[in-house]
Amino acid sequence: MIGKKHFFFATLILLPFLYLFSAWGWAQQGGGGGGGGSSGGGSTTSGGQRSAERQRPMYLSGQVLLDDGQEPGQQVKIELNCQGTMIRQEFTSHNGMFSLEISRGGSTADTLRPMDASASTSSYSPVDGRISSGSQGGARASSTIQRRQVNLSACDLTARLQGYQSDVLRLGRRRALDSPDIGVILLHNLEGSAGGTISLKTLAAPKKAKEAYEKAGKEFTKEHPDYSKMAKELEKAIDIYPQFASAWYLLGEIRLKQNDRPSAAKAFEEAKAADPAYVNPYLSLAFMALEEERWQEAVDLSGQTLEMNPQLTKAHYYTALANSSLGHVDDAESSALLVLEHNQAQIYPLIYYVLGSAEAQRGNFPSAAARFRSFLEIQPSLSLSGKLKEQLALWQEQGLIQ
Repeated sequence: MIGKKHFFFATLILLPFLYLFSAWGWAQQGGGGGGGGSSGGGSTTSGGQRSAERQRPMYLSGQVLLDDGQEPGQQVKIELNCQGTMIRQEFTSHNGMFSLEISRGGSTADTLRPMDASASTSSYSPVDGRISSGSQGGARASSTIQRRQVNLSACDLTARLQGYQSDVLRLGRRRALDSPDIGVILLHNLEGSAGGTISLKTLAAPKKAKEAYEKAGKEFTKEHPDYSKMAKELEKAIDIYPQFASAWYLLGEIRLKQNDRPSAAKAFEEAKAADPAYVNPYLSLAFMALEEERWQEAVDLSGQTLEMNPQLTKAHYYTALANSSLGHVDDAESSALLVLEHNQAQIYPLIYYVLGSAEAQRGNFPSAAARFRSFLEIQPSLSLSGKLKEQLALWQEQGLIQ
């Protein structure tokens, strides 16, 4: 029986998966509130023109390309971040083109707001039109909404694709009549990446198969996507082109959303068979193994992924969780430290939990407490956080930590 002064490590097996979906590459869908109410206007023509301008939606558009000038060949996520808070996201088409709405009908109060308030202390105030960061008067992003313009000077636009580093496009003030084109965002392949998150088989897909795949991807970006509609489009793409690894992979993700795990696993396996160098289905199968507490299988799948591409932070994260649950403390700690080196702890805060548990098992309670406190700074309100606070209080009572 483990003594009271030690942490009850069995919870590591039961609780890691509370946070896995928030770390998944398919990010949360943004809130889609409608435009604000209409305001009273004058009867003059100029007043009518001003009203028309205020009703004009504002967009940002451009293209994502690989740094060798090639089109990505699959959909890439575009993120609008203001002062570290994700405000908007969209997916490109296969040729990398994108269009991102930043205001609707002249009202930004319902459109420029953080996408996941539970994952950030930032908030948007429709009263003064600012995005404030932190709950104790921290720095404010200068996103003041003015008539017919938005100040995005504290915002940037990036592309997100595993295995690639994105250029960052800084934004400034935008007016409704400005050209929406903001240019090209380049993706740079990380050094040492043998396996890719872009399937080369996608580049060879026939046009009609790509069109069906893109329709499914666009449906996925909606606030309430129709998964049955998506699955039908993906099945159409696969019927046309059975080697369409990206379509198989996305179909697997949709089957997971529909709680059809056997079909999801089959789709991921088909994606692996269609393109063995495509790492995404390996990660999805590792994720499923973690959910089902098949720890060794999760380690093996993540290991295969890292052999192809040692830069994939998510694979290191899954390896850390699985090895920690297996009791392989040193291996779990090594993987967790690599996640920290990649500066991804804010996305995967359970890494601090893994590191703290490893230190506690060695009896190094001050170091364990420091790791647990780092976790609590990022996630203060989870049920796991309450257990950690109790453990820290017990250690302090026993004189093990200050």
